[in-house]
Amino acid sequence: MKQERFNYYISNLNVVNIIIGYVFCVSLLVPILGAQTGSSQLITIPYRGFSLFLSLLVIILNLKSRVKLTSPVLIFFLFWIVVLIRMFYDLEIRTDFYVLQSYKSKIWLIAIAGCFVPMISLFKSIKIIDFDYCFNLLYKGCIIILIPSILFSLGELEGNTRDTGNLALDAISFGSIGITLSLLCIYKIINTNSKKNKIKLLINIILCFLGLYLALQSASRGPVLGLLLIVVFFYVVYKRKGFFTFSFFIITIFIFRNFLINSVSFLAPFLAKRLNEGISGDDMSILARQESYIWFIEQISKYPFLGSQFARLGNGHYPGYAHSIILDILLGFGLVGLITCIYIIYKAFKNLINSIRIKKHYWVGLIMMQQVLLSLGSGAYYSNPVLNCLIILTLLLPLKVVRYKLKN
Repeated sequence: MKQERFNYYISNLNVVNIIIGYVFCVSLLVPILGAQTGSSQLITIPYRGFSLFLSLLVIILNLKSRVKLTSPVLIFFLFWIVVLIRMFYDLEIRTDFYVLQSYKSKIWLIAIAGCFVPMISLFKSIKIIDFDYCFNLLYKGCIIILIPSILFSLGELEGNTRDTGNLALDAISFGSIGITLSLLCIYKIINTNSKKNKIKLLINIILCFLGLYLALQSASRGPVLGLLLIVVFFYVVYKRKGFFTFSFFIITIFIFRNFLINSVSFLAPFLAKRLNEGISGDDMSILARQESYIWFIEQISKYPFLGSQFARLGNGHYPGYAHSIILDILLGFGLVGLITCIYIIYKAFKNLINSIRIKKHYWVGLIMMQQVLLSLGSGAYYSNPVLNCLIILTLLLPLKVVRYKLKN
């Protein structure tokens, strides 16, 4: 009994750690350590070791657990095995590229210890994962993350800067946490009896807008635009509306985009400025990526079906990514890889839709959708534990839904 209880807490802690663990640690500890050189590494390196130990412990505790291996989950694991083989061939066997050993070690650490091992731990422990318990931990964790971020950063925020929460968080990561809190609050608001818990309802509404406000202050377009799409998508599915309604909302937002941007400028003038620059084509971050986009497209056109290399390699530089999951996958695995990933994400979204309709555990899929939308314009899929692990969790949702239906 004690071992089962220990397994329960460790397995659920593993879920929460994968989703917000890193941001939680650096948000609390970096402001305390201060701005000295290497302060973020003092936290990052021990944290990565702890996370790997936690995932391995979960695998060992649930080693005898038999979980049904559905086709989407199997295909996703096979895809990742192919990713690791591709990486090994490009980094360790090919001689036409040169990558520093320190960069190789970092890539392997993130891909295997950060992504693949945690994915296995989630699969093995899915029977004991309590999504309601995980939700409560995530909800409280996001609030704890944002409190020191307000105290340490927003007090010094200027109108022409991007808030990052602290030294170890970039603007996108900080904005994403704000949006994650907003999504969790929306889930809690919808599942709260407003007649009996008016105070809790009011608190969740305030926290929802606080999360959105902090995301606006980060001036990151991806998280904010992602929230807009997620809310529209959720409303259409929740109210059982059709594709026409979804299209109507998107077209309406596009038509009134200038009004919406002007409204945003009252709370986040720098974000409004970046949105206008993005629409006009004058945004420096997009212009800086054009050379990368051109290189990726040219390389993909040479090997369109099976790909050529997992990243932009050469001259000892850190492996470069395209800031687009689509271009990254096409570069590494061509159209075959892209079709495979589209199938996996389609199945994940199908599970999200089903969970919304039965009104159970759909917060998992909403955060997964947030990460998928972010991956379209930022980061690399092979170094994104949150994205890959949330896809796995969403693919495994039917196993929890079946149990819920049987109980009810």
